Amino acid sequence: MTSAQERPSTAAAADGGETLRDEAYARRLLPTVLLAVIAFSTSMTIVSAALPTIAEDLGSTTGTLSWSVTGLFLAMAIGTPVMGKLGDTYGHRRVLLVGATVLTLGTAACGLAWDAASFIGARMVVGAGIAATMPTSNALIMQAFPPERRSVAMGWYQMAMTGAPVVGLVIGGPMIEAWGWRTVFAALTPLALTGLVLSFIVIRPSVRGPRVPIDWLGAGALGAATLTFLLGLERMKVGGPADPIGALLFLATVLCLVLFVRTERRSERPLLRLDYFGRRNFTGPLLANSLAQFAYMGGFLISPLLLEEVFGLGVAAVALVLLFRPGTFSLTSPVGGRLAARLGDRPVVVAASVSMVVSMVVFAASSWVESLVVVVVGLVLSGLAMGLGAPVYVTAVANAVDSSDFGVAGGMSTTVMNIGSLTGIQAMFVVLGDSRSPGAFAVVYLFGAAVAAIGVLGGLMMSTSDPRAGWGSRRTAAPAAVASTS
Repeated sequence: MTSAQERPSTAAAADGGETLRDEAYARRLLPTVLLAVIAFSTSMTIVSAALPTIAEDLGSTTGTLSWSVTGLFLAMAIGTPVMGKLGDTYGHRRVLLVGATVLTLGTAACGLAWDAASFIGARMVVGAGIAATMPTSNALIMQAFPPERRSVAMGWYQMAMTGAPVVGLVIGGPMIEAWGWRTVFAALTPLALTGLVLSFIVIRPSVRGPRVPIDWLGAGALGAATLTFLLGLERMKVGGPADPIGALLFLATVLCLVLFVRTERRSERPLLRLDYFGRRNFTGPLLANSLAQFAYMGGFLISPLLLEEVFGLGVAAVALVLLFRPGTFSLTSPVGGRLAARLGDRPVVVAASVSMVVSMVVFAASSWVESLVVVVVGLVLSGLAMGLGAPVYVTAVANAVDSSDFGVAGGMSTTVMNIGSLTGIQAMFVVLGDSRSPGAFAVVYLFGAAVAAIGVLGGLMMSTSDPRAGWGSRRTAAPAAVASTS
């Protein structure tokens, strides 16, 4: 007979939780895991903005140094599922600490880089570190908070993650002008180290999952599929849609995906259970997330060109105008989390996808009427779309899987987000081509709107009654593990 005081611990164990779900611990955990990854988030915009300066100092070109961004995303996209699975198996705290250590070392190495290759390599080390910390930090949050409060917690998490790049741009720009680009990494390294130390102190020891062998063949097949697809996109940007090398890379992607599916079907301990894709609240948010990121990130890099070429703004003015998008994203993320807690995941995901479609249409209209006010409206709507959707994409997927798979599910969320982002960047630049006319910008934004519209289907296919419902029914009985914790 268990006492009332013991019930929270029992419930957490039944749900696969690695920690006791108490308010004090949850309040400590959330800022701690944020601090563990905030150095990465802070560096994203300032590194992109400072690429010409860094390239000149290292005796390279901006085109070459752009691999410091692409390579980082490649490392993240390839590594997050397997790192999430390692967290499920060996404990999320342990894998997060390893990742935070790698992230700290990579951040320091960026500031010490002596040429382009060393800087690109250091950024890829940062990507490997965040590939370990991102899915495990999400899993730790999922375990510390009950299902009905996860979206609220992720709203605050997303607010910090999207607000940090804005702060980094505002503070980092003057730092680079005054003391050089290396000072940015000199400031971020102690921040990353602080997050590592606090993670070691605050995060409770994790209960390990079953000691089963990792499905390395499946992980390799999924990683190879991701790598060949992203390299194919990069090749398409250089050689166009008809480039034969790009076509071969896309063919290799298909073959790797076939190998992955066959491997997962035969494996007794698959990297990712394929039956999860039969759950509407798993597949729906993944689809909505990737296509929203397609439009958001593609539009994010097209918009500076629109402001420069059509409106004639300078670099400083462009940076100021663009702050409306991440600023709105950051401020509305807690709103998205709270709305999901009150209304459910499905209506919020649908609203986020619709907002993204509308924002792309507004951007297209701004190029026709050449109104800066309309551009700002588009930026706000785009930030609102991600602010509403970002906290829910992660929590909906987590609620749809068994708690023992929180890590790999979070890794898949991050991977599809990165694939959507990179695909959107490459595809929208291909559609834009060399023209910088208002009509060309209108066409590329309408293309983004069409892709984002497909993401609305991802929200509509979600179940409002049971997060683990399949395609064949509107409502299914709750699994025993879930029922035991209610």
